[in-house]
Amino acid sequence: MSEKGKYIYGIIQSNGKRGFGSIGLGNPKKEVYTIPHQDISAVVSDLAIIAYPSMTKDKVVSDLFGHQSVIEKVMGNHTIIPMKFGTFVEGKEEVAKILKSGYEQFRKAISLLYNKIELDVVALWNRETIFKELAEEEEIKEFKEKVASNPAGPQLYDQISLGRMVEKSLKKKTLEYGEEILCALKEKAEDFCIHDTLDDIMILNSSFLLDKDREKDFDKKLNELDETYKKRINFRCVGPLAPYSFSTIEVKKLGFEAIDQARRLLGLGEEASLSEIKSAHRKLVFKYHPDKNPQKSSFDKGFNELTQAYKLLLEYCQSDLEAQKSCLCSLRKEDVGDSMLIKILKTSEEPKRKRA
Repeated sequence: MSEKGKYIYGIIQSNGKRGFGSIGLGNPKKEVYTIPHQDISAVVSDLAIIAYPSMTKDKVVSDLFGHQSVIEKVMGNHTIIPMKFGTFVEGKEEVAKILKSGYEQFRKAISLLYNKIELDVVALWNRETIFKELAEEEEIKEFKEKVASNPAGPQLYDQISLGRMVEKSLKKKTLEYGEEILCALKEKAEDFCIHDTLDDIMILNSSFLLDKDREKDFDKKLNELDETYKKRINFRCVGPLAPYSFSTIEVKKLGFEAIDQARRLLGLGEEASLSEIKSAHRKLVFKYHPDKNPQKSSFDKGFNELTQAYKLLLEYCQSDLEAQKSCLCSLRKEDVGDSMLIKILKTSEEPKRKRA
């Protein structure tokens, strides 16, 4: 049975309560409003807590678009730092705790991203055109003629060799043109992130951060590239968007039970330094590493559990030591409590951490 909770869309600079109307998630759409703390506010809706991993794909996709729609409407009048999709808390007190603990990094992020927008650009080969070009390359053309002259006809290994030649040439072109396009566009932006390409036809998949005032300059450069490459390359540009790729907030609940289980698995006491955590992990990793026990699936499971425990403790203690200005991280129940980790994620950077 679902619980009543608060759904958080993002953080804005605002020192008072205000409403954005019934534009939020839910059916019917829920009211979107702010919960303030000093000069920042969380943009939230009252919404029953949903476990998205157990939801259907259609439900997840629908709510993801709803989440993005709220953020895009709010960003019309505010700089908003988006919250990671699916962030629920149990009540107003937890929202206040997040705002208080993350205040400094939220203010810094809002300041850095003031008047900024994100544009997402994808460059794609025109499939028919690029493969015609590849077929006319001297090395490939000569190989095809050689295969065609064989009285026995093309053999399987010939087809495999030809495929590898085409793949190699396409990869080379993709790297060259991708770098060329990126260099041209990043001159018009303040920052950029490169995302994975999804197939061999995709040349570039990148996000660009720029001032709203420079959007026309960016569009002009993109149009120039489109004209330069004519029908060989197709460009798709989505935006303006909130800075999802450059600053998205993630809130992770920890709790004592998970921390204590990880502590026991690594054989640590109720206090530990970062070096002690790393040392305990190193000692145990040799015992459970799958390469040392290739025939034993139980060792593989133990290694995975050990890795997860190590990451959890390291993440928790890094934030705890930062908050407490101490050399030792307390793993006692009264100190761990119901802790949260607040991170501001950027695609191309290591997450920044702050403990709530």
